[in-house]
Amino acid sequence: MSSLWQRVRRIAVPPDVPAGRRGLLRLAGLAIVAVFAVLALERVDAGELWAALLSASPGFLLLAGASNVLSQWTRAARWAAVVHPPGVALRARDAFAPLVAGYAVAIVVPARAGDVVRAHLLARRTGLPTASVLAAALLDYVVGTVTLAPLLALLALATPLPAWARQALLAFSAVGVGGFAAIWLLRPPPGHDPLAHRGARGLLERLRGGLGAAHEPRAVAASLVWGLVGWGTELLVVLFALAALGLPATLAVGGLLVAATTAANVISLSPGNAGPFEVAAVLVLAGLGVGAERALAFALLYHACHLAPTGLIGAGVLLRAARLARA
Repeated sequence: MSSLWQRVRRIAVPPDVPAGRRGLLRLAGLAIVAVFAVLALERVDAGELWAALLSASPGFLLLAGASNVLSQWTRAARWAAVVHPPGVALRARDAFAPLVAGYAVAIVVPARAGDVVRAHLLARRTGLPTASVLAAALLDYVVGTVTLAPLLALLALATPLPAWARQALLAFSAVGVGGFAAIWLLRPPPGHDPLAHRGARGLLERLRGGLGAAHEPRAVAASLVWGLVGWGTELLVVLFALAALGLPATLAVGGLLVAATTAANVISLSPGNAGPFEVAAVLVLAGLGVGAERALAFALLYHACHLAPTGLIGAGVLLRAARLARA
């Protein structure tokens, strides 16, 4: 078991991060979690919080967890659409296992280490350089940001948005437009060989190689469609989680929660983004008049519906990869 655990660690811990820096990142991540936990416990009644957690409907929570798995599948399809190994049509199921493995790592390792892991695992499947797959993951993030903006705009047509949501809509729009502009400028020329150079120039060329989908409108269009579908499935997660606690499960409330928690995930320093995710959800519900205990109970359960299924499936993927590494 010890040997298997060491192989899992070699897969899950980015090799290019010095051990001392990894330790500092872990301490910083745990400190963030501890600070948010202390602040939460000072502001809520522990007994009422526990009662609110126990009152949640297991059936709705299971539906929320299942919807999250579906959401991860759509995100895998969104990513697969912009990763282009030579002569291979990548499918959602090819990208799903690396994606959830990366998320599983991100639950315990802070500072977006999961992005490196998922790129490394998909690179092994496709034969592409890890740097190219990581750049394609950046393109995937830009697509995700771009497709969230129109959904927020539709929400603004249906109901007045609070000031922070209007600012988030502008920020998502600016990041999306700026990201696409940067990708268009950095895209590789047709016939580009990402392995033609070495050293720093070679790394840059391998990164540019991951942006090759910018030359293919059909690939970008497919990724955009999957991005829209993905946010729809994410909306299902939050609506089922709201219903589990008897809170208003409306599209307006769900949309605000998706926008707030997505913004909180932009800079993920704590393991699983614990702390900032919960604060974002609590602030939205507090603004709608929900009590502190029920708001925090929702935030914890909503986050668990993301972490638990993805973590279990991703851990299974990592264990399988470690066993195959021994063979």
